[in-house]
Amino acid sequence: MLIEFSVGNFRSIKDVQTISFVATDIESSEANKSVDENNIVDTGDLKLLKTVGIYGANASGKSNVIKAFSYFIEAIKREPSSTSQLQDLFQPFLFQEKPEESECFFQVIFMLDMKTYRYGFTVKKDKIGDEIKFEDIEQVMIFNEWLFNFEDDSYIFKRNGLKIENELRNIPDLSHQHNLFLQHSSAFLKDSLINEIITYFKGSYTKGFSATSILRMVSVYFAKYKKNELLNLLSLFNINYDDIKIKEYKEDQLSVPRKNVTFYRNTLDKNIALNLETNESDGTKKLFDLAGYIIGTLDYGKYSSVVLIDEIDSNFHPSLLIKLVGLFNNPEINKSNSQLLFTTHDTNLLSPKIMRRDQFYFTEKKLDESTKVYALSDLKGIKNDADFAKQYLAGFYGGVPHLRSFLTLEKEENE
Repeated sequence: MLIEFSVGNFRSIKDVQTISFVATDIESSEANKSVDENNIVDTGDLKLLKTVGIYGANASGKSNVIKAFSYFIEAIKREPSSTSQLQDLFQPFLFQEKPEESECFFQVIFMLDMKTYRYGFTVKKDKIGDEIKFEDIEQVMIFNEWLFNFEDDSYIFKRNGLKIENELRNIPDLSHQHNLFLQHSSAFLKDSLINEIITYFKGSYTKGFSATSILRMVSVYFAKYKKNELLNLLSLFNINYDDIKIKEYKEDQLSVPRKNVTFYRNTLDKNIALNLETNESDGTKKLFDLAGYIIGTLDYGKYSSVVLIDEIDSNFHPSLLIKLVGLFNNPEINKSNSQLLFTTHDTNLLSPKIMRRDQFYFTEKKLDESTKVYALSDLKGIKNDADFAKQYLAGFYGGVPHLRSFLTLEKEENE
């Protein structure tokens, strides 16, 4: 399970900021005791949260947290290559001296088979001759990389440039500095910890609702081979169908268009066909695209997975959003203890009846244009059964836009 993710010098994030899934010592009110029971996984040494939501004004940096984590995981999933593919990770904070010469920092602490590890890396531009070109993606390299046993802080490997110290055996030298040693070594270590770590991150979903065509294939699989499970999941969201059919497609296809998906509902003594593309709402389309992955992650996942969704409320009714988050918090449904990190503007989730104070994070821009990330549980004087939504909108927690009136701006321009 994920314990925390940290990122520094990435887009609007200047200093290292951390999202933690470690449950604090706060306790919900007596009326909301079930929230503590459902939303927390007790691992013995740690109590970990299943869901964390990030709120903040537009352009405050909340999406940058998701982007950083997404690009980090995608780099781990990616096979070694002869050219650098790290351009997404090298997006340093621009309001600093010589950003093109700075390092971007990424790190996770996670638990696998009841053991805790710390893994991360930094990326930076390398010089070609005496020059660093900001736009040249070929210059983006891994400058530091590390994998530690968290309990005793002993290293499994650590790296600076191409120089690597490791406790692994029979691993050839890296030939390209832009490749991760984690991925490189996995090819020579079958059935090892390294491969288990990569498998853990490969099970994570990082694209939010932007890669729905690829995700849809998982739902298509369930529609073909586990139809009842798919229909049952949709019914939890009050989307009720009696049958589903997929137009013929080749097994090696990477995507099936929505027009090839048709639902059927028996009513008025008729079997009414409802095409996903032409007859259903955007919310239903996106829920179908995500449905197979939800089932696979929550019910069939070998490892706890991490699911990242930016703007989770997009095209979702508040009730559907509450239900979706509730699936991850429900121990009877989320059997793999998978975790969800999302951004949203929907304040309906800001309720002590749904989530705890340590499950809400906020982003806010500082005077130097950098993003500050903090949890609601970091703030003092907030009661555990307070009306979080009302207090948030009133500006008690920060993370809200400071709006100026158009008339004020017009007056200032004329002065």
